[in-house]
Amino acid sequence: MDTINKPIIIIGAGYAGLSLALFLKKAGISSTVFEAYPDAKSIGAGIGLAPNGVSILQELGLSEKVINAGKTIDYNNFRNYKGKFLARIKTNAIKKFGQPFVTISRATLHQILYQEAIEQGIGINFQKRLKDINEHTEGIIAIFDDESRVEGSLIIGADGIHSATRKIIFNNAFPEEYTGFYGSGGFTQRSAVWQHLGQYDHDALNLSFGLSGFFGFSFQSKDELMWWCSLELPEQDAKQTLMNLPAEALKNKLATDYKDFYQPVPQLIANSDHVIKTIMYDMPSLPEWHKGKTILIGDAAHAVSPTSGLGASLALEDAMILAKLLRKYTTADYPKAFSDFQSIRKPRVEKVRADAQKHNNDKKVHSPISAWFRDAMMSIFLRLLGLGATDWKYDYKIKWDDQ
Repeated sequence: MDTINKPIIIIGAGYAGLSLALFLKKAGISSTVFEAYPDAKSIGAGIGLAPNGVSILQELGLSEKVINAGKTIDYNNFRNYKGKFLARIKTNAIKKFGQPFVTISRATLHQILYQEAIEQGIGINFQKRLKDINEHTEGIIAIFDDESRVEGSLIIGADGIHSATRKIIFNNAFPEEYTGFYGSGGFTQRSAVWQHLGQYDHDALNLSFGLSGFFGFSFQSKDELMWWCSLELPEQDAKQTLMNLPAEALKNKLATDYKDFYQPVPQLIANSDHVIKTIMYDMPSLPEWHKGKTILIGDAAHAVSPTSGLGASLALEDAMILAKLLRKYTTADYPKAFSDFQSIRKPRVEKVRADAQKHNNDKKVHSPISAWFRDAMMSIFLRLLGLGATDWKYDYKIKWDDQ
């Protein structure tokens, strides 16, 4: 079997891997997905999909399904931790970008992509943890920890920030970096907190900044809210203490950390059945995203701080652009496709990374005086500039039929 006729091996069945498989199918290129986890269940808190990400899903015919399953966001509310408004900014997303901002649970978005892949006959294999890669003249072999082997034309690592693919091809040279924050999140039924919700909370991302923590919440469906937060913590404390906390102990810690925040923040935490915890990493800027017949996309290549709000949308962009390039050049001319992919994507990703790192400073521990100045400056600039300074993040258009 020659290289051109061998399927592409995709490592990882998350947003990047599943959307890539769907775009490759659209391009007439066969692929098979391999996932380390035992099933398609996706855990995690809520996620914000930016208009640029929704536009990519439209090219797959999935945007309407995602919008209907989530909640569109019309405003961004910025408050201090006592609930005082710093600014309320209308997004005007559909008018400006052609698509809305959408909040949705990670599990729901993942399930939509997974079901579409299954319906299109894309092979998805679970409990296949990548152990090694063996490249040869006629193709490339993925070796898994159960000692099974699969041969393909190329390997695309879409296996997230802790990517096994990246660690193999670059020999662990580029480990993920701790951002200085841990994150938590969860879901709360509207009925449990409705008496604490204000008239401006229902159609907005609600973002509040404290002396030692950040908290955000929004609806992710008509009857359920999602919330997320981040706090500074030394890396060893995050790894050795936080991640070992039982669920009830974590809720108690968060209740203490956010006891001075305005309602409904304490009630959102108190009424969550399951609180998710994570150590927040990003990736150093890699000099290369590919080596030989293997390339990285999404968080495996360029995970940025969650402050960006663009992680999933960047992964969707990657998937569409790489599939377009492989359609243009064919898998036989993969060096050109890989090179163009990095040239197209790296400047945008680096700009997003720099912006996210800058905004992480707003979430660091502050004295009352420095927090006052932070809030005052935020209020002034937001009221003067609105969200226009961030339009470049979302006004990123890719069309499948463009060359």
